[in-house]
Amino acid sequence: MAITATEEVPANLNCAKRVAKFDSGPCLWDEYQTLAKQYNPCNLGSGFPNLPLDDHLKSELLKAAEIPNTCWYPRAQGCPELCSEISEMYSPRIGRQIDPMSEVVVTVGAYQGIYWFLESFTEEGDEVIVFDPSFDAYITACYKTMATLVPVSLKITSDNRWEMDKEALAAAFNSRTKVIVLNTPHNPTSKVFTRDEMDFVADLSKQYNCLVLSDEVYEKTVLPGNEHISMASLPGMWDRTVTTCSGGKLFGVTGWRIGWAYGPKPIIDKMYSVCKCDTFGTAAILQVALTGMMRNERLHPADSFLARTSAMYADNERKLRAAFSGAGMPVLAVEGGMFLVVDCTKKKVLFQDTAEFRESTDQFDVKMSKFIIQHFKLQLLPLSAFYHPEARVKSNSYLRVCFAKSSDTIDTAVKIIKTFE
Repeated sequence: MAITATEEVPANLNCAKRVAKFDSGPCLWDEYQTLAKQYNPCNLGSGFPNLPLDDHLKSELLKAAEIPNTCWYPRAQGCPELCSEISEMYSPRIGRQIDPMSEVVVTVGAYQGIYWFLESFTEEGDEVIVFDPSFDAYITACYKTMATLVPVSLKITSDNRWEMDKEALAAAFNSRTKVIVLNTPHNPTSKVFTRDEMDFVADLSKQYNCLVLSDEVYEKTVLPGNEHISMASLPGMWDRTVTTCSGGKLFGVTGWRIGWAYGPKPIIDKMYSVCKCDTFGTAAILQVALTGMMRNERLHPADSFLARTSAMYADNERKLRAAFSGAGMPVLAVEGGMFLVVDCTKKKVLFQDTAEFRESTDQFDVKMSKFIIQHFKLQLLPLSAFYHPEARVKSNSYLRVCFAKSSDTIDTAVKIIKTFE
């Protein structure tokens, strides 16, 4: 039947299947943003450094602004100078020379590198293994590519350390496994995977002929007694591994949204194919500024921003560990990254007598974190939020705490935590 011009026809707003899972109702992160606006808490929840812009990086940014072509489109795969510095930084680590022009791609944050890789190599019917709990970008990327995410839970040992469950991991592999994601140092647990665990993953990936997404954004924050090992450095793993990194995490400029990925040319070529149909490059002026910063790190190690911040983060971790432990909230073993995990089981008695706590239908760690924001003005995040939705009940009493913060922020947080005692 013909439709006249005066009739109103509802728009067809049915979204694509691959996007439908994104819209699963109220988002927990939105709730925490609302609470933060309302209570203005000391923020140890958000996973970013709140440091001022480093003086040397600021000077590099100002110098970059004087270069005429930094306001033009850059080379889509990344400014050659930045790609060369990336090669200089990582080639010694993995024991082979990375070709800066064909084995590196610059991304809008490491987040985009994760998406480009999974968009390039996974589709409906493929399976992607991740360690649970995990960074939620892996889940949403699988929604987008329609691959099936297969979570394998890390175990907490009797001495409060996170450990790979080798039996469960081996059982997760099959003929449909296309990718395994390895994040080390790990968000949110702080686990640094051992050489033995890395070898186990490498052997399984070769046995089942799958690819490895090695997310190493916390590569420079490894606490004493632990060693960061890149998957691409292991025998036979270069050809099946892409490594994603973050300039924002490294240099405290997460708002710049610059990351990169490196790997064998056939993998990078496919990711670049996605790049050309997506953002087609990253801000030139920021790439040039970061190039200067990385060059300074390489040529003047005595003036290393990365060394200074790593030492500060380690000191922050010690302060927070002592404060939480003194308040009766044990801290699980911290090996690297920017986070520690606190067990709040013993604080149930302290908070559960309030009506709002009893009446909430949230699981305990969510209730606990909201209560602490509202009554103590300290923002922490429930660890359960980082588990695959079907596995969130496995984590009911742990909170994630970010220690990559300024000394003033940490000192404020310590004062608040001491009031828990």
